[in-house]
Amino acid sequence: MTVFDMLPASFALAGAVLLVVAAVRRGDLTSVIRAHDLLPAYLVRLAPLAAPAEGLAGAAVLAGWLAGEARLLRFAAAAVALWYLALAAYLAVLLRRRGGVPCGCLDETSPASAAKVGRAVLLALATAPLVAGWPPVPAEPGARLLACGLGAFVAGVLITAGKVADLRGTSAAGGR
Repeated sequence: MTVFDMLPASFALAGAVLLVVAAVRRGDLTSVIRAHDLLPAYLVRLAPLAAPAEGLAGAAVLAGWLAGEARLLRFAAAAVALWYLALAAYLAVLLRRRGGVPCGCLDETSPASAAKVGRAVLLALATAPLVAGWPPVPAEPGARLLACGLGAFVAGVLITAGKVADLRGTSAAGGR
């Protein structure tokens, strides 16, 4: 696996890591979604399944990559890419209709923002090549593990950048 293959894989794996982190860290997503008042009642009733579903999809991508199982990886990557596209659409509508209310992305307090919509779109685009089998899963377990480690690092950078953007948005709004 070359560096040119490792970098795209790391970004795709970062999206999977973020889904696992969100599933573990997030509080009561159902009440956050209910407060948004965007979805019909029958979909709000399914909200308790959202965190386990996204965590499972992210974990399946990571497991498929680490195990070198291309079929599992492609299927799970498709689920993750679609999840991020749906999230981007939901956040865009939320931002348009409700403004910067808490979105429930990684916690109950961070607001919806254009940056979060963009991040969701970029993570969907980063994951999409895995669906097509690119980059190929390396045969060496060490290379697969390194790519997962880099993916976790990228996820950490994305979380930190998101928190900094939230703080800047809060201080800018307070300064007016």
